[in-house]
Amino acid sequence: MRIKLFVAALLVLLAAGPAYPQNKDIQHLEVDVIDLAQRVNQIQKTIDQNDAAFKGLVEKIFDQVNTLAESMQKINQAVGQLKSQDDGNGRDIHSALTTLNATMKDIQDNMADLKAQIGTVSREITAMKTTAEPLASPNELMRTAYVDYSQGHFDLAISGYQEFLSKFPGDAHAAEAHFNIAESLSALKKFDQAIDEYDIVLQKFPDSDKSRAALLKKGHAQAEINPQAAIKTLNEVVTKFPGTSEAANAQAKIKELASAGRRAPGK
Repeated sequence: MRIKLFVAALLVLLAAGPAYPQNKDIQHLEVDVIDLAQRVNQIQKTIDQNDAAFKGLVEKIFDQVNTLAESMQKINQAVGQLKSQDDGNGRDIHSALTTLNATMKDIQDNMADLKAQIGTVSREITAMKTTAEPLASPNELMRTAYVDYSQGHFDLAISGYQEFLSKFPGDAHAAEAHFNIAESLSALKKFDQAIDEYDIVLQKFPDSDKSRAALLKKGHAQAEINPQAAIKTLNEVVTKFPGTSEAANAQAKIKELASAGRRAPGK
């Protein structure tokens, strides 16, 4: 309704001054007002569509309204000079502009209210999305990562376990997550990184059920890049965990490395 009043008043303004050449600012104002009316109609059609796009549209219209207000100030100044000539057409133009100024003020106020309402709706939508999409539980993250790990999707498994550790660092399965990251890195032949992860298990979770396997697998990873360091680590397995399957595995690996070391000079 206000837009229609705005356009009607502008038509009065344009019709009232045949004795004066039309001011270019007024011509531009007419185009801007028509465009503004079209944009307001567009808001009404898109109000249920994408929230981000809608807010961007409102911002553009708000800027345009402010630009129109500045143009109105310039025209007011020009019409003020006409009014001082005590001319009938000048008084009519001034009256029409008074109506336009009041309408423009209403539009600016309404746009400010609309921006505030958009902000409120946006926050409510964000809150609803957060409520509707709860965070995955520790068990769900571990289960997803393990599926990737067991299927040989080691990069995905590493990402999954890292997400679990970032969200639940104190969870009881943290040692298992670090161990499986190390195993995945070893499978990808990233032995230096794997050794670092095995060390995390050994240093942070020395009493976990993964500590024996971590020390053994650390020795295997070292064997790929530093056999002497590997033999030292594997001997530690034998000393710390005698009579276990890990100790037997370590002894076999030590013999393999020693045999390879004896053959090396004759190659």
